[in-house]
Amino acid sequence: MTPRSTDGDRSSKADKPDPRDELARARAEEARGDSTDDVSPDKDPENATGPRPGASIPEIELDLARTREEFAATLDAIEDKLSVPAHARRVKASVKRRLDTDPKPVIAAAAAGTVGVVALVAGIVKSVRR
Repeated sequence: MTPRSTDGDRSSKADKPDPRDELARARAEEARGDSTDDVSPDKDPENATGPRPGASIPEIELDLARTREEFAATLDAIEDKLSVPAHARRVKASVKRRLDTDPKPVIAAAAAGTVGVVALVAGIVKSVRR
């Protein structure tokens, strides 16, 4: 038998990054990023909370109206994503488009689904009769 080399073990440990060093580097980079004059999304005047300094009442009302519209659009999008009937309509439209372009895969999927349902029902009936 040949003795194991310990050089390989040392090099493999040196190749592995130390999580503490990585964390220290990331924190240092973050601190450097905070000291720059770049405008972050949090410090962006458009995303700041409250009215803009020196804004008149009509400007504030316009900002409120825009915010309400954006909020309503966001709520509508969330409602549409979570709506089962809307999802069913989209799936139905997708299947119709696929059926119009190439009916073979749709028919094959329907046949496979039918066979699966029949097999499931047959398995249930068989287990109940025992």
